[in-house]
Amino acid sequence: MLWYTLLQKGWLETRFRLLFALGFMGLVLVFTYSARTVASAPGAKGPFFGIILFSIPTLVVMVTAMLSGAGIATQPSFQATKGLHGSTLFTLSLPVSRFRLLAIRAGLGWLEMAGVIGTFCCGMWFASSQLKGAATGVEMLEYAETLIACASALYFLSVVMATFFDDQWRMWGTMLGSAALWWVSTHTPLPASANIFRAMGEGSPLLAHTMPWTAMAFSLVLAAILFFAALKIVQAREY
Repeated sequence: MLWYTLLQKGWLETRFRLLFALGFMGLVLVFTYSARTVASAPGAKGPFFGIILFSIPTLVVMVTAMLSGAGIATQPSFQATKGLHGSTLFTLSLPVSRFRLLAIRAGLGWLEMAGVIGTFCCGMWFASSQLKGAATGVEMLEYAETLIACASALYFLSVVMATFFDDQWRMWGTMLGSAALWWVSTHTPLPASANIFRAMGEGSPLLAHTMPWTAMAFSLVLAAILFFAALKIVQAREY
């Protein structure tokens, strides 16, 4: 019963953000579909090339910033206020460990993020005829897996921020932190095995036609480290 209560509470706090993210992704898919008949100049990359390199990583950051606030102090959708929200005290009063609280609520947000990314990749496959001609359905599935794995590190970075920032500052911090990581990945000789943005772009299965296993593993390990860092903060913090 407690598991159901926590899941229901997390769902009520994130459902409108999930719908907003799906709606925004829908607009991108409509734009992609409307540009399906635009012919590329000889020798030029198709429109989907720029979408994969720039638009999709940006959308992934936006989705993680919106859905990863599923920590103990999460506020209701689009009602960011300063300080702790009143429902936080109710959450903490439940007879359940803070580990379980954080795991359930952060896990729910991660599943929502994965669902949005998976739905978007599926929609891209049907909306873009150029994409169908450049990659197979299996590669599109592999691309979705790559995005979810690489987005996990950004997601749990935001979960860490949710343990001590108000919700509005957490979202800004997630976007600024992701922008800083992108700058490092493009302006420093960062190894490909640690470059999650390259794995989502030019090193992705759609463009490189190979799975960036090392970058995906690095992202998942980093995500696990960030989750346990968030757990230590939550266990030590006095709300």
